[in-house]
Amino acid sequence: MQQWQERADRSDAHMQQWEARIERSDARVAAMEKRLDRRMDAITKLLQQGMHILVKNQSEIAELRKAQRRTDTKLAELAEAQKELAEEQKETQRTLRAFIKSLRNGRNGH
Repeated sequence: MQQWQERADRSDAHMQQWEARIERSDARVAAMEKRLDRRMDAITKLLQQGMHILVKNQSEIAELRKAQRRTDTKLAELAEAQKELAEEQKETQRTLRAFIKSLRNGRNGH
């Protein structure tokens, strides 16, 4: 009977050791879960901020594209106006040369 009691006592001691190990392990797991939760929260916040920046940048890019199209249109209009002005300037020069030439010839148009 005494042997049985000694075995039971050893078994109880082993059980207590295992329970202590399990408690320590549970505490470590809980601490890890807490750290992982904090990291996941931080990652989630970073992703949200990144998405916000991305959406903001996309709208700014869209506005820049619109402005670029307007600029391109205005430049094309300006180039066309400059081309017309150059043609009109050539015509004015021809007319002026003809007028100067007529003055040199001494005629008054009759």
